[in-house]
Amino acid sequence: MLLLILFYISFFSGPWNTAALPTDLRPSETLPRNHLQSIFIREEDRFDNRSIYGILWSCLSTIFACTWVTVHPNMPAPGDSKWAVLRRRVAIMGYFLLAPEFVIMWAARQHFGARSLTKEYSTKHPAWTRAHSFFLIMGGFTLYKEGKPISVLEAKELADLSKEGKLTWPTITEEEIADRSKGDYLSKTIALFQTAWFIGQCIARGAYGLTVTELEVVTVAFASLTGVIYYLWWDKPLDVRCSIPVHLLPGEDNNIHRSNPLPRVDPSTPNLPPTSARSLFISSPEVSDEAILQMNEKIIDPPPSTPARGTATPDQAFTRIQRFRNFRRNACEDYGTFLGLTYVFVVFPLIRFFRPFQEMLDCKDLKGKTLRVPTFYSVAIKGDDEDLIPLIPAACVSVIFGAIHCIAWDFHFATWQEQWLWRISSILVSGLPISMLALAGLGYLLDHHNNGEIYCGGIATFIAIFIQIFLYVVVRIILLVLPFIALRSLPPGAYIQPNWVSFLPHI
Repeated sequence: MLLLILFYISFFSGPWNTAALPTDLRPSETLPRNHLQSIFIREEDRFDNRSIYGILWSCLSTIFACTWVTVHPNMPAPGDSKWAVLRRRVAIMGYFLLAPEFVIMWAARQHFGARSLTKEYSTKHPAWTRAHSFFLIMGGFTLYKEGKPISVLEAKELADLSKEGKLTWPTITEEEIADRSKGDYLSKTIALFQTAWFIGQCIARGAYGLTVTELEVVTVAFASLTGVIYYLWWDKPLDVRCSIPVHLLPGEDNNIHRSNPLPRVDPSTPNLPPTSARSLFISSPEVSDEAILQMNEKIIDPPPSTPARGTATPDQAFTRIQRFRNFRRNACEDYGTFLGLTYVFVVFPLIRFFRPFQEMLDCKDLKGKTLRVPTFYSVAIKGDDEDLIPLIPAACVSVIFGAIHCIAWDFHFATWQEQWLWRISSILVSGLPISMLALAGLGYLLDHHNNGEIYCGGIATFIAIFIQIFLYVVVRIILLVLPFIALRSLPPGAYIQPNWVSFLPHI
């Protein structure tokens, strides 16, 4: 039928009714780029323009995708709000931006700890996998007695109580643990594609001889660490909110032997407002604030009677202000007005800021917490010298991380001061983590040699590590700020990119 129609049109229409496409007799160099006769692609047609906004978006979206999906926090306490959980996760992301080597050190400690627990427990319990070990390390099991939670269950307690016949070994399967995890393959795939796209387009820019900005170098450095953390936390559940109850058998007491006994609050004592008793604010300001922050994690039975309708409940914001005022007043009473205010506004914030760095290296106990493990907690690895094993991947990563920053050694900078500041900071980023880890290993060996006694060498080692951590944080802030300052003066090659980059899947 189609052939007949074409035959009819060509035979009966006549040559006067036949219309052809117009022929353009202009030279080829004057034709528009999308003209049908322009079958050859010129060299400049293979490139597009990009803006500073595009550079910022690609870099920041890649960093966020890497850090948000990569970070696997520990289990929160049952009473923690969504805001507290989010704030804790954002804090971990902030420490990852400042000191990724320390976060990798924490992840390596949990990785080797989970591997050690799996090797120990799987002999008697064949269904025990590495996912179970990670779930135990992150505080996924809570010990119950008569239907009430007692405390989070540690690895040593689980083994000891099971050996004594005081509890039944958890029977949760690996599939049930994976079902509780929020780490889906879609989010990980998006982060993986974004990371691969960004690294690929940076390599392409170098191959074409185009300018790679300092911010892109920093992003490549963070993206390169994603694979390391993925490997270390591959079997660790992500963003699990509810723990698994493990019940003590009837008739068994809950006198659990711990290396650091957990604080207990008498259930018969009614809940008093923070301003009614100084007992909630211990005399030492450092311990006082720690007790205040953990008050929601202690087992306190509710008061016997509920307030009548219309009775005003204490405002949480007002309670926080009152707690801070009591903390400040107690510090001034203990240390004097000047030293107390200095401690409250200078010393104590610095201690709170630098304390997580130490916890990433050696946090092995609950530190007074009851229903959750600390943020940077990990189980102790079996063996005398195996605690030094996580130092190896952290040292290797620090060298790679600093070497990537050294790629921008001869890049364009607005001033020579900024260029040398970048060079010096890159060298320090490469060397300081190795020095700190070496001092930490030396302090570990000296501490075992002196049986934990305080000695001058240990104090000097601690001071040296603290100074190096402070210097490391300073140079890391410099390497985070300088790339944004450098965007004010970019060479022309920084605004050109290959046009095929936009066709690859990315955010």
